[in-house]
Order: sequence, then structure tokens, then C-alpha cells
Amino acid sequence: MINTLSLQHSKKGKSMSGTFRGLTDREWKILKAFLPKWPKRTGRPNPDFRKVINTILYVLTTGCRWCDVPVGEQWGKRSTAHKWLGIFQELGVWENIRRELLNMAEARSLINWDKGVIDGSFSLRQRRR
Repeated sequence: MINTLSLQHSKKGKSMSGTFRGLTDREWKILKAFLPKWPKRTGRPNPDFRKVINTILYVLTTGCRWCDVPVGEQWGKRSTAHKWLGIFQELGVWENIRRELLNMAEARSLINWDKGVIDGSFSLRQRRR
């Protein structure tokens, strides 16, 4: 199962909030199954979607600007990742991933639906001044 977006652990074994070093092989295997099957195309090939997803999750996890995305073998080009973030959103890929991961967790009894938390700090209602 995907741990909290591969949040890495410090030397003392405690979670380091806001860090992301890329999907593990197991996490990628799970996520890959939820991505649309893209046809082979002539010309420019499709990007390495693992790198694209890693880059998108890095930005979303750390809150960094796209121009501050690290460079390395596990990261995609920031412009490509930004483009695919929008494409995935339009196609409903993120919603599908969320729904399927919740279904997987529920099937394994990993979710206790008796307890929940509501965060009112992000209300859709416009605040009065």
C-alpha cells in the first residue's frame, strides 16, 4: 500500500513532513495500473510517467515552486510534469486514483469509517470582511 506519498523518515525513525524522494517500486506498480493506457505514437514519445508523477507529487507534497523542482534521474522535466498535471486533472485521473486507493484500503479494512476529522479552514463560503 502506498505510504503517505513516500514521506521519508529521519535517522530517529520519525516522519519528516514535507519531504518526498520519489515513489518506491511497489508504489509505482500500484499507481501505474490507474493511469490511462496511452497509444504508441510517432514523433515525440510519451514521457516516462513515473518521473512525471514523481515530479508532480514532489511539488504537491513540498509546496515548492515548479522552478525549484530538483534535477535527478527520478525527476521529470518540470514543464512536462506541469503539462501532465493539467491533462491528468482534465481526464479525471487523480479522482480515479483517489477512489481506487480508497477502495483498496477499505477492502483490506485499513480505514475506520467510524472516526473522521473535518477541517473547516478551507470553507467554500466566501468570508465576510
